[in-house]
This record gives sequence, structure tokens and C-alpha cells, in this order.
Amino acid sequence: MDKSVMSQAAVYDLITNLGLVGQQYSWCSSLFYFGYLVAQPLAAYCLTFFPPGKFVTATSLAWAVVLFATTGCTNFATMAVARFFLGFAEAGVSPAYVLITGAWYTKEEVPMRMGIWLGGNGLAIVIQSCISYGIGHIKTSIAVWKWFFIIFGMLGLAWTVVLYYYMPDTILTASFLTEEEKMIAVERIRRNRTGISNPKFKREQFVEAITDVKVWWAFFYTITWMIPCTAVASFGSLVISGFGFGPFESSLLNIPLGITEIIGLLGAGWVAQKYPNTRCLMQIVCNAPALLGAVLINTLPKHNYVGRLVSFHITNFTIGSITMLWALTNSNIAGHTKRTTSNAIMFIGYSVGFIIGPQFFLGSEAPAYPTGFKTMLVCFAMATAFPALYWLYITWENRRRASKLAASGESNVHVANEEFLDLTDKEQPHFVYIK
Repeated sequence: MDKSVMSQAAVYDLITNLGLVGQQYSWCSSLFYFGYLVAQPLAAYCLTFFPPGKFVTATSLAWAVVLFATTGCTNFATMAVARFFLGFAEAGVSPAYVLITGAWYTKEEVPMRMGIWLGGNGLAIVIQSCISYGIGHIKTSIAVWKWFFIIFGMLGLAWTVVLYYYMPDTILTASFLTEEEKMIAVERIRRNRTGISNPKFKREQFVEAITDVKVWWAFFYTITWMIPCTAVASFGSLVISGFGFGPFESSLLNIPLGITEIIGLLGAGWVAQKYPNTRCLMQIVCNAPALLGAVLINTLPKHNYVGRLVSFHITNFTIGSITMLWALTNSNIAGHTKRTTSNAIMFIGYSVGFIIGPQFFLGSEAPAYPTGFKTMLVCFAMATAFPALYWLYITWENRRRASKLAASGESNVHVANEEFLDLTDKEQPHFVYIK
């Protein structure tokens, strides 16, 4: 809720109160991800050397503090600074949860588990929309937009307390598991073959990460996918108000965006868990409604507000594709340094996409944003096609590795506890990639 609160506040008095003109609102959206981008190397470093439970607790506290501080903004410059530091504070959250999920669950379970925790974002949209409707009715000497940051800052602070007391660092430090349960939990993830947390930085794993085709595919896919997603994250309420609805209605009409996101995430996660090697397929399936929605927004008559609104709502099914990407990267990259580096590269792409995206939503074209919606159409078309390329590459790579292993005569030769030796996927001859 922290990064999207500005979108909700924008339909009330934020833009006028701060005197934002032209592309300044778009730049406030982009600057969040400049902070996110700058912090990625630091986040990767911290996730290599510091316990993940403590890390996410510290980041939660940091973003709650920045949200509170945002109420002191008086113009574009001060809001730009606040947005930069909010992005900086949040930079390590998703990479941390991607690593945590892979450390606790089997490859088969990862897509659904990621869908569940990222589904919290969809639930947040629903809750935030209802809260925003109530905030819009607050009548005090304090500007309405400031109440958004005060209330959601308080929620962030409360969540920090929950994380401090209940978020374990690893399976072995989980207070809610007995010693026997801890051993069972560790043994469950043996077949992941992705190693365990290792605080030592390994240069050779870093080099392997930055030269791996899979990593750069994830980077470019993320950029392509993120650009159109800014329509919802940064401009959702403004876009809806542009369809002819007032600020109160615009707040509540964000709710279906959260619902479609939850359906996309849980549906894709369930299919990927039940049917092996369907993650690329689920990316395509989740992007297809988004592509359809983009086509309809661009072709339906301007006066067909309901049709264009529904079309906008179904674009958010696309969120289900991002957990499939994270699950693919999590399951197909082994070695702790390689995984943290790969995640950092992927989330740099996440930042770049979100920096670029808002710039297509031109202030001079508000509230129709034709350039933004044409860009959405092109990017969703590309994002729908890209997973097929990954599927073809992984199919070829698995066959190549299987042939090489068979030719070596070592198909039945296994190193004891190889799964926990912090080896990369390329260093393990028996590693099989998921698609």
C-alpha cells in the first residue's frame, strides 16, 4: 500500500496542493524507482550477509518513517525527495521474500506460495480503496492527501512490530518449529538443489550470474512487463477518474483491480503447482487478458466509460505472470551468491520499467492518456510472446545437459549432500530446469 498511496491521494487534493504541473506527477512516480534502482546493489549485499528476517523488519520500519515524513512535503522538489527515499527503503523487500520463499518451500510449492504473499498486494488494493473512500471524507485543517500518508504510515509501523516478533531468519531459527520439524523442513528442500544461505561472497558465482542467458531474459522481460503496469500502480485512480468518475467513485472502483490481481495470482499459482512445467504457459495465460484489455481501451469509443473501465480492470490479471517469473528464476538459479545477484539484476529491470512507464502517461494528455495506453498495448503484446522463447531455450538446455550427462557415463554418480553444497545450477550435472 505504501507505494500506491500516492495514486489514491492524487484524485483528491495532492496535485493541486503541491502545485504539480506537466510531467511532475509522473516524475514523482518514476523517482520512487530511481531510489529502488540505486538501492538494489546494497539490498543484494545485505541479503548476502544479514539475516533476512531482520532485514525485512528494518525495511518495513524505514518505509513507515518515510511515509510519515512525506506529510511534510510542500512542493514538487520535496515530494520528489520523499518518493526517492521511499523507493530506496522498499528496494529489498520483494527480493528478500523471493529468497525466503525459495529457502522454505519446494520448487513445486514456490509458485503458489509466491502467489499467496504477493496476493496481499491485491488485498491491499481492496482495503486501501475502502480506506481511501473514508479518508476522502475527512474534513480538518490538514490537507486530505496528508491523511493518506499518516494512516498508511501507521499501518506500516504496526506491521513492523509483527515482523519483529514473528518473522524468523531461517528454518533453523524458527521458534514455532520443534527440532524434529526443523530437520524435516530442511530435508524437504533438498531436491530443490539450490543450496542454502551462505554469507560468503563467491566471485565465480557472481560472474556466472552476469553471463547467464536466463538472468538477462528475466531482466528484459521484467522491463517490458513493468512499463504498462505503471498504469495501475501509479495512475490507477487518475485513469478511472478520466473515464468520467468522481474522486469517491474512483477510490472504490479500484477494488476490482485488486480482485483481478488476486484471481490471476492464485489461479496461476495453483495451476503451476498442480501441473509441472506450466510456468511459462501461465505467464502467457495471465498476460492474454491484459493484452485484450489494452486492445479494448484503445478501440472502444470514448463515451463507452463502462466498457473501457472493465477493460482496464482486466489488465491486472497480468500480475499473475510476475510470480511465475520469480518462481522460474528462484527454481532455475542455484548458488547463494548467484541467486542474490540474479535477483538484483531482475529487480533492476523492475525499477527501469517503472521509471520508464510513467513517462508515457503525459500530463498534457490527461485524463485520456492515449500515448500511455498505446504503449500498454505494445508492451503487453511483447510480454505475452516472450515466455515462449524462454520455454524453447530451457527445453533445448535440458536436452543438451541430459545428452552430455549420458555421454559422460556419470548419470548414476552423485556427490553426497550435493544439494546443500552451495553449487550453482551449472555446476550440478543432475540439475534439471523448470519451465
